[in-house]
Amino acid sequence: MSPDTQDEGGRELDVRVGFGLFASEDQLGSLLSIARRVDVEVGQVLYSRGDPMTTLFQVVGGNVELQAPDVPTWRVDDRGAVGLIDFAIGRSYTRAAVATAPSQLLELDAADYRDYLEDNYEVGHRILSQMSGRLIADMIASPDPAHFLARTADHERRWVAEVEIPLVERLIIFSRMPAFLGTSMQALANLAQNAVERRFTPGDVIATAGTDPGTVSLLVEGTVDLGLPNGPVRRGGRDFVAHLEELALGPRLTTATCATDAIVLQLDRDDLIDRIEEHFDLAMTLLAFVAMEQERVNDATPTGRCRVA
Repeated sequence: MSPDTQDEGGRELDVRVGFGLFASEDQLGSLLSIARRVDVEVGQVLYSRGDPMTTLFQVVGGNVELQAPDVPTWRVDDRGAVGLIDFAIGRSYTRAAVATAPSQLLELDAADYRDYLEDNYEVGHRILSQMSGRLIADMIASPDPAHFLARTADHERRWVAEVEIPLVERLIIFSRMPAFLGTSMQALANLAQNAVERRFTPGDVIATAGTDPGTVSLLVEGTVDLGLPNGPVRRGGRDFVAHLEELALGPRLTTATCATDAIVLQLDRDDLIDRIEEHFDLAMTLLAFVAMEQERVNDATPTGRCRVA
């Protein structure tokens, strides 16, 4: 085997292990066409704070720190992503990325990666699901889960009567929810039209721990308690019923029980995936929402070690 062949084989292995977010060999080939293997020395700056967001990195081996004045330093070790938060939110780099050990990285042009996600909506959904699942587990395991999961109740009660919420009002509700801020009106209209309205009374269970989340539930009115190992956390306002758990795959970690009368709009998960396929802006809006939550978790992690930065 020639050195070039060995290098190419090593890069393919790095992409398979480092990313692992492709559903077909064609998608792997697309990733290989835009991923470059780079080796960096201790102290090398990958990018500086305030620079335009142009490049993402996947750490294959080594360590990279994300540094900025007056904020916690983040540390990404083997198999972590660097620059993904800024990419997802669509902003300049907010921290400088510096190698703190000899490191092996996969480098991706941000514009190429965006095109890759737009062409492969399944990959975008898998990224959303994996990040959400890891984050909700980290939030629950943190010393203060309520810091991430509690949400103040919205005391405005407009739809207590047994009258179905009109489509126009549904559209307004979706447009004001944190996860959908910035989504196009056409995508929001599709979501609002396909959502199923459900009403609950105190003590009703909306979702049960251990079950697969086939639906995504959004709280319109009322309050719910999320059952956690150290006691329930209350959520109100207009937001996901179980926060990022609504976007994760696999068995639920929490049980959501109504503390008051509640109105919930529910989306079939497959329908949400269809909307992501049709509207790339929806995928990027949801990814930005998850990235902002990742940022909160990173800042609250005492060790500074994170999977995504």
